[in-house]
Amino acid sequence: MYEPIRGGTRGGQAEFKWTDVSADKDRENYLGHSINAPTGRWQKNKDVHWYNRDLKDSEFERLEEIRKIKEAEADALAVALGFTPEPKQIKSELSGEASEDKTEDPKLVIEKEERRRRKEAKRAKKEAKRERKEVKRE
Repeated sequence: MYEPIRGGTRGGQAEFKWTDVSADKDRENYLGHSINAPTGRWQKNKDVHWYNRDLKDSEFERLEEIRKIKEAEADALAVALGFTPEPKQIKSELSGEASEDKTEDPKLVIEKEERRRRKEAKRAKKEAKRERKEVKRE
């Protein structure tokens, strides 16, 4: 009446490996096989997860990009309807007065400052090396 449970393993989540799928003859039957178990020459030295690796963009940058796109769409709609688009009033980093074509992103300002600091350090290091050479010549 009752049959005993079959012994051994029948597979499952603990036994599953994508490397086994890439070697399987029926690999096309697995959902996600082309991304998680890529085979062939086309995938060699390719980043198949490129769409998921955009870690540099923060939430602020994403929202800023969406805001810029919405502004551009609103300007395009205004031009299409025959109106003049609203001028953008954003402070220029050099003059401190309002500018219509420059956008001010805090992250970009920090990056520019960091590049300027590194450049200045490199210049100072080069100058010190030049002075040591002068002392050595004398």
